[in-house]
Parts: sequence; C-alpha cells; structure tokens
Amino acid sequence: MALVSSSPYYCATSVAGVWEPRYSMVDAWRGLASLGVVFDHLGLNPGFNLGHACVMVFFVISGYCIAAATDSSTHKHLRLSEYMWRRFRRIYPPYFFALCLFSATRFVKMRAGMGNQLSSSLVAWIQNLTLTQWLSLVFHPASYPHQNTTLFVAGFWSLNYEEQFYVVMGLIMFAAVFLKKEMLGGILLLMIPAFVWNIYYPSRSYGFFLEDWVAFALGALVFYRLCRIADSFTRAAIDLGLLLLLLFSLYRNATLHFGQRSVYFEWICASAFALALVYLRHFDGKFKSSFLSTILGGFGLISYSLYLTHQSNLHSSEAIATRLIHWGLPPFSEFFIRVGAMCTIATIFWYFCERPFLNKPLRIDPQ
Repeated sequence: MALVSSSPYYCATSVAGVWEPRYSMVDAWRGLASLGVVFDHLGLNPGFNLGHACVMVFFVISGYCIAAATDSSTHKHLRLSEYMWRRFRRIYPPYFFALCLFSATRFVKMRAGMGNQLSSSLVAWIQNLTLTQWLSLVFHPASYPHQNTTLFVAGFWSLNYEEQFYVVMGLIMFAAVFLKKEMLGGILLLMIPAFVWNIYYPSRSYGFFLEDWVAFALGALVFYRLCRIADSFTRAAIDLGLLLLLLFSLYRNATLHFGQRSVYFEWICASAFALALVYLRHFDGKFKSSFLSTILGGFGLISYSLYLTHQSNLHSSEAIATRLIHWGLPPFSEFFIRVGAMCTIATIFWYFCERPFLNKPLRIDPQ
C-alpha cells in the first residue's frame, strides 16, 4: 500500500518540513523517563507525581515508535501476524525473564525469613504470565492502575496498556490496508471515544486501553506531523490542537482533588511533551553528535530493562548502599549508589534477556 500517492497531505519523500522517522532525541527522552520512574520509586518527591508523568512520556514515545513501525510494515506489506510476532518478540521474552527475576528475589527474601510474597493464586499467576492483569480492574476499578492487586510488580501496569495499544494498532493497520485508507484516520477516530471515556471517568481506572489512548495517539500524531504530513496548514492545525489540549487540561486539572488519578494531569504531560518533540526536531542533528546524547542514549537503550527490573531490586540496592556507606562512603551517596546498582543490574539484564530479542529494523521502501 502506497501511503502518499493518493493524498496531497502526506509525503514519504524528502521535502521541506518533513523529517526522516529516525529521531535520536527520542532515545534520550526515553532514558530520562526511565530514570524518572526509578527516582520516583526511590522516594524523590519534586512536588508532583513524577513516576506517572514519566509513564505518560513513555506512552507518547511508544505512540511515535509504533506509528513508525506500522507505517514501515505497510510499506513492506507485512501481514498482521508478522507485525504481532515482532511486537510479541520485542516485549514478552524480557517481561517473562523479569517475572522470573521477581520470583527469584521473593524466594530469597522468603528463605531469609522476610515472609512469603509469592502469590498462591493460580489465576493471578496466569494473568501475570499472560499480561492480562488489567482484566481484574474491569470488575474492581481503582484510582490508579498500579493499585491493581493482581499485579506482582506494581510498575508493570503500563505494559497492560501497551499490549492493548499494539493489538489495536495492528488492527488499524490491517483495516487501513484492506480499505485502502490511511492509518491516521483510524488513530484519530479512536480519540473521540477516548476523550468521552476520560472526561466521564477522569479519576478511575478500568484497565481498558481507551483510558490512555490519547497519550499514545498524540505520539502517533507527532510521527505523522513530523514525518508524513507535507501540508503546512495541516501541520499548523496539529500544533494548535496540541496547544489547546494543553491549555484545556491545565484548566480542568485544577478541579480534581490531589492524590487521585487525574486524566487532565496525564494530558498536560502528554500534550506538552508532544509539542516539545515537534519543536525540538530541528535540533536533533546537533544533539545527536553531543556527549549528552551518548550518555542519555545509553540509558534509553536499557530503559525497558531498567523498567522491568528496578522494582525487584529496591531492597537489594538499599542493602548494597548500606554496606558501602558502612565501609566509609558518605551517607548522601545512598541515592546515587542505589541508582547505580539498579542501572548495573538492568544493563546485565539487557545484555542477556533483552538484546537477543531485538527486532531488526524494517527498511521503508522509497515511493
């Protein structure tokens, strides 16, 4: 399916204002977001929900990357089954090994006399092994999705939404090819029920993908805005829409109580970050050659492994820090020691449990 041959608004060739899909700064943002989640779980309190804000950044990044992947898949004429296999191969094997690591650490704690933290529920094990913990929220909703008691690791809640995003995007890709339409239409169409759902339930989580579809769809919209839409008026309209969503969310967020989930806070984070991605794209070339890009890109490389492993190592990282401080390191170094320990474990995990399952990039055929 040719993406642009029938529409003046889309472009797959190099024209003014249209960029290549590869966006190096995204890796840096992914690294910063992963560190933000770790900092939040280590108790850093900047005055707002840092960890949740960083997950919204991840959702926008995921939307951008999956939109690029599905766009590439349509050009390569990949079947839906091939697309889903690539997504499964990328996400599930490291997640399975992370569950093994979690179980091993809980077993060690149990043997050390710290109590049995392993679930005895067969249903819970099945749900965690199949990433269907979100089904529990359908019948027992919570304010935040991480409050789902079925989750073995609270931080894995976002993967429940990610897997739904991937399935929905695969179905949109299949429908777009079958109907000979553009994928962007389906992505934007789903934003209508997502807005209605979120405005009706701004502080409740039922585990359904529509709850966070707006953040994911904004990332996909940024991809099309930067890499496929050639019409300057359409690009300006998208930028204005992002700004209006940001302003609306800032206004509405003040009406909700502190301490509960606020979909408007999520939209603030997602729309502001989407705008930043749009207007920082011009600086990506300079940033790519900088030392900061190398450092943050390294964190971005291991971000999924860091996300998967850090909560299973909260106690062990604290033990390492306590021992090193006892040996003479200053007490203020505890936070940095724990972050370093978690990053070290994540790097080892990435090398053995994530790297072997990385997909080779698909080449986009020239139009």
